[in-house]
Amino acid sequence: MKRIRDFFVYLIFGDKNIRFFKHVKTVIKEDIILLSIHVDFMSILYFLGRWLPFAIAVGITTGIAASLMDISVVYINGYLSKNIIYLFIFPVVVSVITGQIIRSNPEVGGPGIGFSILHLKTKQYLKIKSILLKLIISIFTLSGGFIAGREGPSFFIGIGIGEWIGKSYGFGKKFKDTLGLIGGGAFTGALLKAPLGSSIFAMELKNMYDFDYRPFVPMIVASIVSYLTFTFFRGNHAFIQLSSKPIWTLTSIPYIVAMGFFISFIIYLYTIIFHFSNKISKIILANRKPIIGTILALPVMIGLYYVVNDIDILSVPVNMRILSKMAQVPYPIYVDAIIILCTVVITSLTQGFGISGGLILPILIIGAAAGNIFGHIFPDQLVMFTLAGMGAALSAGAKTPLAAIVMITEMSHDDVVIPMTAAVITSYLTSFGYSLYLGQETKFKNKLKNYNSEEEIS
Repeated sequence: MKRIRDFFVYLIFGDKNIRFFKHVKTVIKEDIILLSIHVDFMSILYFLGRWLPFAIAVGITTGIAASLMDISVVYINGYLSKNIIYLFIFPVVVSVITGQIIRSNPEVGGPGIGFSILHLKTKQYLKIKSILLKLIISIFTLSGGFIAGREGPSFFIGIGIGEWIGKSYGFGKKFKDTLGLIGGGAFTGALLKAPLGSSIFAMELKNMYDFDYRPFVPMIVASIVSYLTFTFFRGNHAFIQLSSKPIWTLTSIPYIVAMGFFISFIIYLYTIIFHFSNKISKIILANRKPIIGTILALPVMIGLYYVVNDIDILSVPVNMRILSKMAQVPYPIYVDAIIILCTVVITSLTQGFGISGGLILPILIIGAAAGNIFGHIFPDQLVMFTLAGMGAALSAGAKTPLAAIVMITEMSHDDVVIPMTAAVITSYLTSFGYSLYLGQETKFKNKLKNYNSEEEIS
């Protein structure tokens, strides 16, 4: 019997003298019984006792604020949409109001994210007055006429909410940037109906090329709570509503990559034009800049409306229906080209001249139009090309590749991750060195104190 046992021991272990059960007892004693498994209960309690209540408070507050903002925008747009002429007159009125506000409060003008990124690096808290003024002029801007995104105002306002709630919870200034970032991600997650994507977007914005996961847990909690609060009041429909599912094939991948290059080039030109416009506007008095820029942009707005022949192009910040249409209806290529050109010109003359509003929506429109162009090659894959184009444009413009994939998926409630990833990686890699958000790039960095003078960063 011993010989048989020794034979099998030698066959398995290569050594007939090994004592398997003795070895097992040693392992149990040294690695299990004597091992002290340390659970850091203090860190768990600290998170549950401080960060979790803070995240929930921020989520509820930003969700309610986002709901009130959305209700106001939809109500005002409903009145303006009764007569097309109102949508051309209203932007001029908004530009006059904006000019008066930014004369003494320049930080509330423009897209807002550039200022917000720089602000997060300081120990200052956003003034409550600035938060309220940003909210007011952003509601007017998003209500109709302009092509302006929601994420700029929401990020700015959310940062202020996060900072002040964090201060009331007793967090010191060393946490101020994290507190603000959580608030910015939560508010944006509610307004764009993309809580996970907006959380990633906020972290990629702040640390471009150097992703920091530390704020992620409280931020995603705050964003989900904010989103749930918002949907309780405003519903849970997708922003980009599709009647058919996106499809794709391996043969379309080279064209998706080519589209990524094409979009990167367009965003590069957009970046140059937008920043050039912003720099040129500095020679104009602060209170006159929005008015002059809007008046210059007005003929382009009118021309865009008559080319597209759709009132939704003038109400795009309200419902984003034009994105849904571009994803499902093949526009003539010349119309797509005009949409891209007019979007660049209009936003450069409005947001670049101090009108409040974000740049994500213009970027998405550009990406959707580019996707619509490439969709002519594969008509049955139009939805996929358009969604992938939006993701590629967002990745190139904001330098947020992961957020681009997640946000478009959340906003459309459809999955095109694989083809979109091909477009996103291509546009992201070929867009190194420039960004639409000034606070991200070294060559665009400036001091926050410039906001106290006529030097503004969009």
